[in-house]
Amino acid sequence: MKNYFIKISILFLAVSFASCSNDDSSPSVTNTEFFNINVGNRWVYKKYDFDFSNPGVYTFSGQTETVEVTEIVTVDGLSFSKLKHTKTFENNSTPIIEYEFLRIDELGHLRSVYTGTDETMAHFVASDGFIQHPGTDSGFQFVQEQPWGTITYNLTGETAMSVENNNYRVLPYKGVFIPTDVNLVSKTVEYNYQKQVGLVKRVCHAVSSNYSWEDRLVSYTIVP
Repeated sequence: MKNYFIKISILFLAVSFASCSNDDSSPSVTNTEFFNINVGNRWVYKKYDFDFSNPGVYTFSGQTETVEVTEIVTVDGLSFSKLKHTKTFENNSTPIIEYEFLRIDELGHLRSVYTGTDETMAHFVASDGFIQHPGTDSGFQFVQEQPWGTITYNLTGETAMSVENNNYRVLPYKGVFIPTDVNLVSKTVEYNYQKQVGLVKRVCHAVSSNYSWEDRLVSYTIVP
């Protein structure tokens, strides 16, 4: 069986950008103040892998990712925050550097165009992009059809969350995977965002195995 993955993060999403561009509905609340993607913002995450020898426990993978907003760029009349992702590893001195472009659309949703190692959006359509989080739009829903099943994303109610010994109030954006293959099981992926802070914890799963991982916020600097 192919090792299919639920691509919930901008780093792993396999859906085309165009397929996301028509999924907006009229928001129950439009709030562009939920997100802060100003130049100078910086977030540091650690990746934790599922421990097969100790179910329910996640252990540090050795990967640390620093995300920085380096500049504001305009593409096709739309304003984007350019993010630089730098991944470092305990057992490898060579970092991996990739890029992402974020914008807050007219409905208050956070849209992401992930370009990988390409520092520009020359090969991407500015008006498209994956909706990484719908902000405070509680009526928003996104259904992602894949050959191996369906993922339905919905915003859930605000909840308290402790991550790396820090306490947050987050709005979880969860995707429930319902497989069409009888050999697969249902799983839930998550983007947990706090207002004016950003992504606090992301939960990802492999579709065809028990492997899962979490990206946890360690520290951050936010420019008002």
